[in-house]
Amino acid sequence: MADGVTSPTVPTPGFFHLDLYNKNQQDVPLSYGELKRRMKVEKGPMESAMISLLSIFEFHKIRGKGEARKLLEALTAEEDKNNLLEDLTKKDENNLNAIANKQFIYGQLMRARDEMACRDRLQELLAEKSDAATARNARCFAEQGYALVFVREDNKSTFGKKISEAISRFEKALDLVRDTEMVTEEERLVWKYYMGKCYARSKVGGQDQVPLAQRLLIEVTKMNPVWKHGGFYIARAWAQLGDLESKCRENCESYKSPDYLLQELPLTEESHIGLEFGCYKKALEISPNDSGFRWQCGRSYMRMGKYEEAQQMLDKSIEMMPDSTSNWFAYHLRYDLAMQEYNQLVLANQSRKGGPLPSKQLLQKAKEDAVLSCDGALTPTNIYHIGKVCHRLAVHPVTGKVENMDELGDALDNFTMALQLEDGFANPKIHAARGLSLQVAGEHDKAAESYKRAVENDDATYTGNLAGVLRNLLELYRSDRREHYIAELAFWINEGYKRYPNIKQALQGSVFKFGNQMIQVCQYLIDHDKSVLAKICLECFERHNNLRYRSTAATVRRRLPDHHDTSSTQSKSNVHVNLPVAVEKPRHGQEFQYDFFVSHSSKDADWVDYALLPALEGEHRFKGCVADRDFALGRYVSDNIVHSIKNSYKTLLILTPNFVT
Repeated sequence: MADGVTSPTVPTPGFFHLDLYNKNQQDVPLSYGELKRRMKVEKGPMESAMISLLSIFEFHKIRGKGEARKLLEALTAEEDKNNLLEDLTKKDENNLNAIANKQFIYGQLMRARDEMACRDRLQELLAEKSDAATARNARCFAEQGYALVFVREDNKSTFGKKISEAISRFEKALDLVRDTEMVTEEERLVWKYYMGKCYARSKVGGQDQVPLAQRLLIEVTKMNPVWKHGGFYIARAWAQLGDLESKCRENCESYKSPDYLLQELPLTEESHIGLEFGCYKKALEISPNDSGFRWQCGRSYMRMGKYEEAQQMLDKSIEMMPDSTSNWFAYHLRYDLAMQEYNQLVLANQSRKGGPLPSKQLLQKAKEDAVLSCDGALTPTNIYHIGKVCHRLAVHPVTGKVENMDELGDALDNFTMALQLEDGFANPKIHAARGLSLQVAGEHDKAAESYKRAVENDDATYTGNLAGVLRNLLELYRSDRREHYIAELAFWINEGYKRYPNIKQALQGSVFKFGNQMIQVCQYLIDHDKSVLAKICLECFERHNNLRYRSTAATVRRRLPDHHDTSSTQSKSNVHVNLPVAVEKPRHGQEFQYDFFVSHSSKDADWVDYALLPALEGEHRFKGCVADRDFALGRYVSDNIVHSIKNSYKTLLILTPNFVT
């Protein structure tokens, strides 16, 4: 790849330096297959980008470097001797990204002469000053934008950044060719189509970029239909506009459709339901055999609660393209539709307070579609959905009690597999779903741990996962009465107080179901100088339907010091508890001063001090050593650590993400 190129008008060619999503072998088959299918139907300006991206996927396969090299050589050669790209409509021997990718692969294959030849050719092309060179640079930017757009949305943490990078590259490409005729209007509109798709999936400063996306896509619908590739992009632009209409009508209270859509779409029955259906009709008129437009229309019907119409559209899409690999999302939507219908039937039964329960036949159909969807796209989210439907099949629809342990076992298996795949471990929904399945299975210790992972990975607005942590710890304390559970409950209430604007919603359910245990938690909070949190918990008892608990809570509340006020005397960051008193004698006292020493990140100090120590010292009477309590004053930290390790029977190393950051 070219080195040292930093000019905003001169790109750094190639895809290997981009932060692409697919960089390991388990990602490759899905992305490779999806791109191959796209290449069969999409011809024109982005063919070179697709071949370069295909070479990246080939490269990451086992023994795939040679095939990647051959693809790029075929793209940039005057003659494709092996007919590797026989469907290619146009060769591109000066394609900057292809040459840069080829240079990188030659280097990996230790073909130094070929690598240097590519480097020299790149430097020659990048140094050229002409309209043709400007167009070539612009195409390089646009192709890189295309590669970045080719991203699945499972990886939420980096998805927004990559979409923003893609937009930036398309903007550079369009800006470069603003004053040249070396790039046709049709090719520019193709770039605008992909940039519109990026804006449709993007948020800047928390704001949807729908107006920008609509403006760009509307431009694409005005593309010259006579151009041989025009119909493909015009149809897809209409379908994308339909998706945006559907989303905006669902999520925006004061949404106003673009005037262009009101003018262009005839007043058909579909348009009266919603303009999005007029958009889909336009797309289907241009490309009637496209199964994707059918499931897009079906999804819009689902958003409106028109399940019968949605079912018809999804069935038609799958009938047209039954292959789950090519049409996996249609199967996913049909699964989701069955789950929504089942949930509605359950709610209707509860509102009637009796009557026949909904049949689980709907769930069986949902499971079949979820499995087919996963066969087509093995992602953490798709495996998670199999787990969800297995859980619903396992439990009673109203009471939530286990009826089928085999299905519950399948649910837990799928949640575990989802966590192990790609970035599944960072998905709080998967942790929470696994926690619920473990909870109904009676494995409350494991359920609490799953909900803790969900809290750690979730945003600071949803308190449901914190409620799951408290609920399962309270179940453990009710059945076992070990004091360290109370200490751990106090720790997580404190964590919730620091993390969420209002934790009363999370506490309320625990107060109503575990009144006696929560009174003891409040007592513990007061005894450990945590009156702020005790006051919040006790306030939740004011709405309790049991007079005894309300009276007890009022009595405990009167013990709170008058000067403790949640709004003025203590900030959230300053709320603390006293450290546990150290055990006097170690159980291995003949040889060691301590039974254990805890090495941990400072960010994990609260958990160590108020959850781990009470469990090991209070319950098992081990004598521990922790920095906050036991390090000698005036001694270097490193010396304290060495001394503690030497004088402890065991060293506990707390390995969390905080330990290495």
